[in-house]
Amino acid sequence: MGLEKLISSLKKNEQKQIDDIWQQARAEADSLRKQIAEEIDKISEEHAGQLASACQKSARGIFAEAETESRKRKLFSYQYLDEALHAAAMKQLSKLREVHYENVFAQLVKELPDGQWEKILVNPSDTNLAAKLFNKNIVQPDKAIIAGLVAVNADCKIVVDNTFEKRLERKWPYILPGLIKKIEEKYGEPLSAEKTG
Repeated sequence: MGLEKLISSLKKNEQKQIDDIWQQARAEADSLRKQIAEEIDKISEEHAGQLASACQKSARGIFAEAETESRKRKLFSYQYLDEALHAAAMKQLSKLREVHYENVFAQLVKELPDGQWEKILVNPSDTNLAAKLFNKNIVQPDKAIIAGLVAVNADCKIVVDNTFEKRLERKWPYILPGLIKKIEEKYGEPLSAEKTG
């Protein structure tokens, strides 16, 4: 084999080796690109899932916070409504004096338990009325009383508050829900925080 043939043969073998190496490098590069693309897709899917999960978690938190705030506002609205209705009812108590009040007062006196009453507190307008039913000396005017009476025994251990105000206070938890229901019916829906705040 001559030198030229040897060089030519080496060049062919070398070229084949170079081609093989190049092919192998190309195949490895394609494989790496494919693996990288798959990894990127996998990471993207994981991050998309994490992002979606984080978004849902954030949304749930926002909705829960909004619901809590809405309930709080609704409670404040009902509390305000309670106070406004109670104040309006208190203003109406004096009007109840206008209808058969003598009979009502006598009935309130009958409801008192038997006892030695030391003081009978009444609205200043009711002192003469009370004096007909009790010893005049124990009847005392009290401007804070709208109607009815407060009876106190000698040692102040027994106090019976049979005023219109106290009766309203005792019955208010039973009256209020009915009033609120009527208001809700009038306006067609339950009171909501969105409408009030």
